[in-house]
Amino acid sequence: MDTRETDARGRLALLAEAPDTDAVRRIYDDWAPTYDLHDVAGLLGYPSPARVAERVADLVPPRADVLDVACGTGLVGAELAPRGFVSVDGLDLSPGMVRVARRRRVYHDLGPADLRHGVPGASGKFGVVTCVGAFAPGHLGPPALTGFLRVLRTDGFVVAAIAEDTWAAGEFAAAVDRLVEGGFAEPVDGPGGSVGDGPGRLLVLRAREVPGPGRSVAWRS
Repeated sequence: MDTRETDARGRLALLAEAPDTDAVRRIYDDWAPTYDLHDVAGLLGYPSPARVAERVADLVPPRADVLDVACGTGLVGAELAPRGFVSVDGLDLSPGMVRVARRRRVYHDLGPADLRHGVPGASGKFGVVTCVGAFAPGHLGPPALTGFLRVLRTDGFVVAAIAEDTWAAGEFAAAVDRLVEGGFAEPVDGPGGSVGDGPGRLLVLRAREVPGPGRSVAWRS
């Protein structure tokens, strides 16, 4: 195991055991300058930013408004830009990560946000929400999917990268089933909306029209 992989695994272990959101933020702020030196997707076994961007390009035209949640250093935005996407916003818990992402000059708007409390911004605004790397231990859980749907337009898409062991635990599949049964989303790829052709699972959901006043009902899990 080389020094870089040892460093990355050490930081990931700290994140998995972080006692609170402030600790997670500090770890990522410290990691931000060197984060791109590590293949975190490969270490954790979830689909790469390139694979997510490729699926987004298959689903929507480049004029679509995209929100990259937990954008980190901007790896998804960097993959979307050469595919013609110019309206990409990003949110991340770590201001340090956001600073690195901003230097890529591929995002329309960027800002810090604690996504455990939902996705800030207008309901029904985006055509796609991407999420890569935020469904790891110590990060977001299945309830975050509900917040992602809230900010999507009807017929918009969630495209999320999830490690195979995380998916196999069953909580994400159960959350997707509840969203589908509630009429909030429909699966696009494979059983339960996910494709596991390795590494990890690529979850693709289409947002449905939400009944009731506005889209607030979509917050129910």
